[in-house]
Amino acid sequence: MKRISVRRVASVIVTAMAMTLVFATLGWAMMPQWNTRPYTKHIVIASADTTITPAHANIPHEGRYRTRETRLSIKTGDGVTLPAVLREPVGAPGPRPACLFIHGSGTSGAEDFGDIANAMASAGIVTLVPAKRNDNYTVLHRDYPRFAREYGRSLDVLRGRIGVDPAKTGIYAESEGTWIATILTSKRQDIAFAVLTSAPVFNGREQMAMAMAVSAYTHEAGAPKPVVKDMAKLMSLDYAPFDLAYADFDADRYLKSLTMPVLVNYGTYDTAMPIEQGAQRIIATANKSGNENVTVRYFAGNHQMRAGEGLFTPNLPLAEGYTQALENWVNGVTAGTKADGWATPQVAGATPHQRFAASQRTRSGIVGSLGVLAGLMVAGPVLIVMAAILGIGLTVFSWLQTLLAGRRSVATVRAVHATPSELGAAQRRMLHGIAGLSAGIGTAVMVITGLLYGYMSAVGVSAVLVMPQPRLFAVGWVVLRIATMLLVVLFAWEMERVWYCRADIVGVRRVICVMVALGTLATLMTLAFWGLFSL
Repeated sequence: MKRISVRRVASVIVTAMAMTLVFATLGWAMMPQWNTRPYTKHIVIASADTTITPAHANIPHEGRYRTRETRLSIKTGDGVTLPAVLREPVGAPGPRPACLFIHGSGTSGAEDFGDIANAMASAGIVTLVPAKRNDNYTVLHRDYPRFAREYGRSLDVLRGRIGVDPAKTGIYAESEGTWIATILTSKRQDIAFAVLTSAPVFNGREQMAMAMAVSAYTHEAGAPKPVVKDMAKLMSLDYAPFDLAYADFDADRYLKSLTMPVLVNYGTYDTAMPIEQGAQRIIATANKSGNENVTVRYFAGNHQMRAGEGLFTPNLPLAEGYTQALENWVNGVTAGTKADGWATPQVAGATPHQRFAASQRTRSGIVGSLGVLAGLMVAGPVLIVMAAILGIGLTVFSWLQTLLAGRRSVATVRAVHATPSELGAAQRRMLHGIAGLSAGIGTAVMVITGLLYGYMSAVGVSAVLVMPQPRLFAVGWVVLRIATMLLVVLFAWEMERVWYCRADIVGVRRVICVMVALGTLATLMTLAFWGLFSL
């Protein structure tokens, strides 16, 4: 008997080790087929001074004029009306240059950009900030062409205002809004200038894949290295089943439309954008189209051009010199300043340091679809719950049969459990043991699933809010690794016991065992994807 027990223990250990190796291999195969590489082709900064000055034009500067605000309503053309705020310089001679503001993903109201728009108006530039229409704008769906059409209508309103020079009217776009801006510039030839601030430049997948957006934030949050790598896996997946087509937005197609004067701005604290590679790509693409009038400025600011590293820290002032550079550049280009007409260098400001390069090869690993991953993540808990419902139903049915019959006969046992032969005491103990172990595995699967999703959610929140918790995440990761190994051992133990008495497991019991096994395997596959088997 001891020899049999030792043999079974040895069998469980070997099975657990084999499963660990298999899932570790699967986890490695799930890594995308590209590598994040350090960025080495750093841009040359000619001066630390962010000032932009035309060589010959006499332009008004910030604070020259009082400003006046007017509330407008913009009709989108499909029955929807959006509020907008127009800011005008009081007493400025006309016709005047004008600028339309285009929101990024974190802003949408007509009151946004107020400090920037008002500062520009005080320098003689008419500004219009329309609200962004947020219906059907979700994490899963973003219709950039529709936004471009709607901002185009706002542009028409701005160009039609008395005192505005239509030939000197351009756009200011921030972050995701720069994609919308390039769609707009590709459709219209009447845009006099384009200011692109915190521009992703690359398409969503390429930009995020370089481990600067999600992965860099995750790293800054203090997450372990395997979790940072998980972000690369996520970014490589096919999002089509979830309508996340904007992840593959064709940035190159629209970038070619930047044939007007362009001002590119980045904050050197911004780890989410390709602050050097993006600027270089805009310059190169514009030059190919014959446009040499591209100016680049780097400010000591974050993604929102605020003077601080915290992305969501309230009431941060704008980076020093930011609005003055905007106003001088807009007034300069609308006064006719060309590429060789600036008294200041093309590229200047704080010294940027882009850590990683955007990858243009973003093929996924063996799990290539977000739908497949979501299916695995859901399948485990769902199968376990279904098995639990069947188990409870079987128990209730057995209890009712016993209650009605007054005693539990051999025939009743056969009817309920559908066993092919008379069950001995040892076999009954074995089946009861399997039922208990199945319940134990089911509980383990649900607990580790909850821990995993809670952990990943905490990492995500910490990354977004820039609240590093390295010690907490390190301990949490160790706990998840230990829980994963325990689940493997427990699963191997049950499989050994099930195999030992497989002839007596039939009917509903067999269905329950199969569901528990499949649910556990789906959960282990999910854990492998998230790197919990990494060696």
